[in-house]
Amino acid sequence: MEHHSNIVPWQMLCEATGATLRVIPMNDRGELLMEEYRKLLNPRTRMVAVTHVSNALGTINPVREIVQMAHQAGALALIDGAQAAPHMKVDVQALDADFYAFSGHKVFGPTGIGILYGKSKLLNAMPPYQGGGDMIKVVTFEKTTYADVPYKFEAGTPNIAGGIGLGAALDYVNKLGIDRIAAYEHSLLDYGTQALLRIPGLRLIGTASQRPASSPSSWRAFTPTISVPCSTGRALPSAPATTAPSRS
Repeated sequence: MEHHSNIVPWQMLCEATGATLRVIPMNDRGELLMEEYRKLLNPRTRMVAVTHVSNALGTINPVREIVQMAHQAGALALIDGAQAAPHMKVDVQALDADFYAFSGHKVFGPTGIGILYGKSKLLNAMPPYQGGGDMIKVVTFEKTTYADVPYKFEAGTPNIAGGIGLGAALDYVNKLGIDRIAAYEHSLLDYGTQALLRIPGLRLIGTASQRPASSPSSWRAFTPTISVPCSTGRALPSAPATTAPSRS
């Protein structure tokens, strides 16, 4: 379900602080078991981190409900939106997520840059994680006064080229239209799924009822596990004529 980027950092944090990492179980369809999730929440829960859309299974998780349940338990909620942002409209205020993050290259932008949204009250309460130029208001040898959000988190010379490239990529996606992109991806997913299901002995892993198409760089949203001899393999039928979204 989760990308390594939403597993390994929490493991490192647990090693450093003694915190406990708990995992929400899922069923064979690739859907989170919400009642089991509810049982995991308790007054000691500090943070719930979950992917919006799984890069491995294609499952669209019920993140609004997940966030609500986290807040009811007194915990914060962080959503990994790397696979959601390129494929669907995302309203962080409607989701009520405390933090929402996605990578620039997933929306056809440069590598090494991305977006991190956080609620103002939380960002204002957090200390800087890096020190240097451009993240300060006043500096003396006795005391430093940090700049306001978001600048206090942006020490040193920023990734100017990456920021320009990411902005251009987002403009490109918006010009194409996220609904248009999603519709085209769904047509590919439906065609691919139906074609694969014609292969005897092939099993699709990740069949949740809520699934978008896969990432532009990966078709893992419906990755098959094949357990039949090679002699039974067959070619997929020709794809239907379609027109990919393009710049007008």
